[in-house]
Amino acid sequence: MDESMIYMIHGFASGAKHPNAKAELFEDVFGLPVQQIGYDSAASFAENMVALHRQVDAVPHIMIGTSLGAFYASQISEHYAEQVQLLLMLNPCHSPAEILKHAVGEHENFVTGESFEFTHAALQSYAGIPFMDSNMALNRHVLVNLDDDLIDGQRTMDLFGDIVEVTSFASGGHRFENLADKEVTGFLQGIKPS
Repeated sequence: MDESMIYMIHGFASGAKHPNAKAELFEDVFGLPVQQIGYDSAASFAENMVALHRQVDAVPHIMIGTSLGAFYASQISEHYAEQVQLLLMLNPCHSPAEILKHAVGEHENFVTGESFEFTHAALQSYAGIPFMDSNMALNRHVLVNLDDDLIDGQRTMDLFGDIVEVTSFASGGHRFENLADKEVTGFLQGIKPS
C-alpha cells in the first residue's frame, strides 16, 4: 500500500462507471486518483465487507460513499481509521435494515442492466450494524440533499447532527446531481485534507 487513493463506493443497485463525472470531480477537487470499488447489492453485509476489503490495495486517504455506499464507506473507514484523512458520505443509507425494507424484491442494476433479487435474508444481514462508531476519531462529513426522495435528509441531520458534521443542500436529489454546483464544490474544497 504505497500510493494515497480516494476510494469511492456506489449506492444500491449501481456500480462502477467509466467515465464517471463524479469521480472526475473528486479527483479535481482533492488532487488524488479515484478508485471505484463495488459490492453486490444482492449479497449479505458480511459478504460485501469481504469483497470491499479485497479491493483496497492502496492507502485509503479519502473514502467517499453515496447512499448504501456511504454505509459501507463508514465501515471500511473505521477499519483504516489511522490512514483515512476524510470520510465523505453523501445521502447516506444510515440504517439499511430499515431504509431498504421497501427494496426487497427484483431489481435491475442501473449500470450493468443485470437483474438481481434483494432478499429478506440480505436485508436482515444489516440488522444491528451501527452506521458509525461515534467513539472512533475520524474526520467524517455527511452531505444531504433536502429534496432526496429516498432518504430523509432532515431525519439524517436529526439522528446524527450531534455526533458528525452534517451539511445540507436544498436540492440535488438522492443521486447528488448538484455535486458540480459551486456551493458544493466550494464546500468540498474547504474540507480538503492537507
